[in-house]
Amino acid sequence: MSSDVSFQPFALKRPCGNCPFRSDRAPFLDRGRAQEIAESLEADASFHCHKTLEYLSEDGAGELTGASMHCAGALIVLELEGKPNQMMRIGERFGLYNRTELHLDSPVYPTLADWVDSHH
Repeated sequence: MSSDVSFQPFALKRPCGNCPFRSDRAPFLDRGRAQEIAESLEADASFHCHKTLEYLSEDGAGELTGASMHCAGALIVLELEGKPNQMMRIGERFGLYNRTELHLDSPVYPTLADWVDSHH
């Protein structure tokens, strides 16, 4: 376990106001990008909250920093599906992640497939 108390990659417990996984907001990603994100999550990739990335590059791509945190919306969808990804399982083993702290009743899609299907 990290002794650095500022290292909290799973600190977010509910989706932010413009989280792409929210079911109470109109989808804003194109379907291809949504499918790409869903496939990466199913393949155990991490998905970080856009608000915790650093945007300094010319192409506008977000870069991870030591303060970047996992997207709570993605975590909740994965938990609702019963498919926590590898980083969630590792975080749990190290005491960095506890699924019971997530707001599982947040307005998110129940499955990644439902989320992708919402993108027309």
